[in-house]
Order: sequence, then C-alpha cells, then structure tokens
Amino acid sequence: MKHPLSALLFPTLCAVLCGVETWSDIPDFCEAKREWLEQYVSFDEGIPSAWTFRRIFTLLDPGLLEALLRTHASSLVSGKTAQHIAIDGKALRGSRRHDLRCLYSISACCHENGLMLAERAVDQKSNEITAIPLLLDVLNLKGSTVTIDAAGCQHSIAEDIIERKADYVLALKKNHRTYHEKVSSYFQKEGGICPENRLEDEFDEGHGRIVRRRYFSCNARHIEGSDDWKGLTSVTAVETIRGVGNTGKVTAEWRYFISSHKSTHPDLPSLIRNHWSIENKVHWVLDVILKEYDDRKSERRSAKAFATLKRIALNVVRTKDDNPKRSLRKRFKCAGWDNEYLLKLLT
Repeated sequence: MKHPLSALLFPTLCAVLCGVETWSDIPDFCEAKREWLEQYVSFDEGIPSAWTFRRIFTLLDPGLLEALLRTHASSLVSGKTAQHIAIDGKALRGSRRHDLRCLYSISACCHENGLMLAERAVDQKSNEITAIPLLLDVLNLKGSTVTIDAAGCQHSIAEDIIERKADYVLALKKNHRTYHEKVSSYFQKEGGICPENRLEDEFDEGHGRIVRRRYFSCNARHIEGSDDWKGLTSVTAVETIRGVGNTGKVTAEWRYFISSHKSTHPDLPSLIRNHWSIENKVHWVLDVILKEYDDRKSERRSAKAFATLKRIALNVVRTKDDNPKRSLRKRFKCAGWDNEYLLKLLT
C-alpha cells in the first residue's frame, strides 16, 4: 500500500503538538482527527500503520531533521540576533540499552525566548568537544554572547567564537588544570577577592533555601597563561553560599569563568547565571512535560527523529501562543482538544 509522504509527515507533527508520545499512538490520533486532517492530506489509501510511520522516520536522514529544526527556528525569530546563546548537552535516557549507550545531543538555546536554535547528535558525551564547533558553524553568532560549560572550554572553540564576531563566557574547570590553578591562586591567595573586583553580591531565597552569590571579575592580563586564549579579556570568580532551611547546614563553592567581555561588563553575572536556563526552559520541559525522560523507543534513528519533532513542537507553542496565563503543559493539551487552536499553531 502506498501513502503520500504528506500523509505521514503532517499528521506526525500534529500528533506531537497534541502530546502523542509513541509511534503506536499516531494512527489512533489520525483516526480521532481524520475528518480534520483530511482537509490537508489524503488518506485515500487508509491511515498508515504505526510501523509505517516509524519506518519512514527511520529512513529519513537525521541531518535533514536537524536542518529542519534550524530553519524553522530561524523563521520564528525573523532574523533577530539572539543576545545570549547557551550551549549544553542532553541525554535521551530512555534510549539506553544493555549493549548501547543512550543517545546524546548538543543543543543551542536562545535564553531570551527559550527557543531551541539548533541541535546536533553525538555518539557519546565525550564527543562534545568535536560536536560543538560543528554546531557553531550553523548558527548566526554575530553580536551574540555564547555560554558553554567546561566541556566547551577549549582554545579552538574560543577562537572560533571570536572569529565569528561574537563573545564568549566559558566555565573553567580542572580539564585545564594548570590555568585553573593559576586562576584559583590569583583570586584566593593574591588578592583577587577584593571590593575593587566585585561585580555583584546577591541573595536568592526560595525552595526552602537561601543562596548568596558573589561575583568578582578581574582583567585577564593579571593571570599568567591568559594570552593562550583568543580574545580573553576577563576572568570571573563566583562564590555560591547555600543555607538549607532551618537545618543550619551551609555549603560554599567557588567557580571560575573566562570571557571575552571586559571585567566591568554589567551583564557578566546574568550571563553566568542564565546559562542554566537551557536546563529549566528546554531540557526540563522536554523531560517532564513532553515525557522524554520516560521515552523507551528502541530503534535509534526513529527515537532521534521523534525527539527532534518534540523540539520543533516546543518552539511552535512558545512562539505561536504568547498568552502568559496558559502554561506550556496546557498549550499542548489545548492543541489536542481544539482544532482551531491546533491550526493557529501550525499556520
């Protein structure tokens, strides 16, 4: 039996927008909304089976779907420059098998609107270093600030960002042991922690704990080894002090960041703090609302395809429905309940 490609692709996207989680649910979705769907696609040969839906997405090149995600995100932002692009990795935990690692990808998220700008699949977490430059290649970075955790704190990545006329804030950890020790020594032993270097001192109270964050930033030329980093202008130390409820327990830790911004740049604290928005605005939503954490699809390419469609769907509901009183969870539910609302998301 032959089916038009449109009768496979369009219903699948609609189904994901309505919260469908498995390939076997898509034919049932098509049956329930057959009259509405047949206004746009033909089911003259009947509704395709779950195996047909799964098979077509197994045959599709994952790179094509990643390109679709990028071009769709670009059309949503209408050429506007993202001021803050956060890059981080995410695992599809449910795809793990006894003989295979779980699927892993590197994502680029715009902090301002929570859109997923691009994503690239990698074999495993250790391949982030090679995947990040490939992800940067497809992004419009000019005028943006790129933030990446320690895996992306590499000389070549810093140089790549600067050459693309963007700025960076990179987390520095012990994967650069010598330089990390020099930075730590400067702040902890050589007077780097002083009022002149303090950018911000803030308190955050919520979730049963009190958090104090102190930001100190200095000119990178004060620290030996800074010349090895293209465009490096400042180094920032962040002290995070946490008190948990009424337990009296207090913890403190220091983290360090390198940046092409000047040490007096007023947005350095927010750039560092907001990097983790990719976890709250994207990864948490995918795992909890779109149930990605519980996804147990066994075939690798179809699992990746379904995951990419979820990211496109998340971008759609974020941009096509700007009602602040309607949660993301409710937007997906409304798409399943209301055909007119679903059409509004699609057009």
